[in-house]
Amino acid sequence: MKMLNFTDNCKASLKRKILFVFNFKKYPKSSKNIIIFIAVFYIGFSYIYIKKFNLSLTEKIIVTDEYINFNNIKHNTINQSLVEILKEIGIIKHIFSDNINENKRLKNIIHITVSINKKKFYKYILYVSMFSLLSNCNKDKTFIIYHILCTPDFDLSSIRIFSTLVKKFSQNVEMIFYNMGNNFIKYKKSFYSQSTYYRLLVSIFIDTDRIIHLDGDTLVFSDLNEMYNLDFKDNYILGFYDVISYALDYLGLKSNIYINAGVILMNLKKLREDQKIFEIINITNSKIELRNNDQTIINYLFYPKIGRLPSKYAIFNFEDESDINHYLSLIRTKIPKKELENALKNPIIIHSVLCSPKIWNINSYYSKEYTKCVQRNNCSCIKYIKLWHSIARKTDYYDKICKFTSKI
Repeated sequence: MKMLNFTDNCKASLKRKILFVFNFKKYPKSSKNIIIFIAVFYIGFSYIYIKKFNLSLTEKIIVTDEYINFNNIKHNTINQSLVEILKEIGIIKHIFSDNINENKRLKNIIHITVSINKKKFYKYILYVSMFSLLSNCNKDKTFIIYHILCTPDFDLSSIRIFSTLVKKFSQNVEMIFYNMGNNFIKYKKSFYSQSTYYRLLVSIFIDTDRIIHLDGDTLVFSDLNEMYNLDFKDNYILGFYDVISYALDYLGLKSNIYINAGVILMNLKKLREDQKIFEIINITNSKIELRNNDQTIINYLFYPKIGRLPSKYAIFNFEDESDINHYLSLIRTKIPKKELENALKNPIIIHSVLCSPKIWNINSYYSKEYTKCVQRNNCSCIKYIKLWHSIARKTDYYDKICKFTSKI
C-alpha cells in the first residue's frame, strides 16, 4: 500500500519536473506521455526492487542458525559488563546463496574471523586474502563461515565487493558482517585502529567452540580443515612464535612464549568456561600501557595456556635460510629448523609481517630493482610482491587494487 501511494503521489511532481528540465513544449503530446510513463515506471520499479531485496535479506537472516544464536546470546546475557558490550554489536548483513543449508549439511564447517576498518584500500587487501583461502579450500568437504568485524564508520557500500566472493564460491562460503559499535572506541586514533581488538570479544557472541582469526596480510594456499581441528591440549589459543617476547617483560611476566596474533586458533569453549572475557575487560579498561595492543593482552592474560601453531600454518614471509636463522636466534622457545624450512617450501599460510611497508605496496618504498626493504637489509621483497600480485590479478578488482599498489 505504501508503495502505491509513493508512485501515485509522485506522478504529478515528476511530470512538472520532467517538463521543466527537458522543455517539453517542443515535443508532441504522445512523446511527452511516453517519457513521463517511463520515468514513473523506472522510479517505482527501483523503489520496489530495493525494498524487496532488503526484506528478502532480512527474512533470510531471521531463519539462519547464526542469527538466532546471536540474538539468543544478546537477550539471555545478564552480566551487566557483557550486556554493555553486546548492545553495541549488531549484524549488518548476512550474505549467502539460496541453497545455503544444502551446501553446509554434508561439509566440515570452519568459522573464521577477520576485522576491517574504514581505510579505503584495506577492503581490497582483505579481499585478496579471502580470495586465496576460498580458492584453495576443499570444494567438496569444507564450508567457510566468515565473521567480519567492522568498525562503526565502515563504508557499508563496500560489502558489495565481498558479495562477489559469495557469488563466486557460493557452495563453500557465507559471510556475516557485524557492526562492533563503540567497543574499544578509546583506541580509535591509535596506529592500529580499534578493529584489531575485536578478536578479543568473539567468545561472547559467536556460538562455536573454536575459531580461526586471520589478519588481512595473510595468503592461504591449502584447505584449513586440519588446522581448524588441531588439539588444543587445554590451551586457550594456538599461534606462531613472535620474536618480541620481551614485550611482556615490562608487565612483570618473564615468559618464554610469545605468539603473533595475526594467525591464531582460539579455544572459545574454554575461554567461556574460564570466563577470561572479564579479565580482558578489566585490562582494556585499565590505565596500563599495552605495547603491541591486543597481542600483548592475549599473551599476558592467556599465559601459560598458549600453544604453538605448527609453522606451516602461520610462517612469516622469510626470504631464505638466513632469515630463518635470524628468527631462531631471537625467539626464546626454539622451533626445529627443519620444520621452518619445510614450511617455507610448502606453506599453508604465509603471514607477511617482516617487510615494511607491506608486500602489496610498491609505490614509493622500493627501488626500481626491488632489491631492498626499508626494514631489513639484503631483503629481496620482489619474491612476495610477485606472489601477492599474482593472486590479486585473479580477482575482479585488480585494476582498482593497482591504484594504490601499482602494477608489477
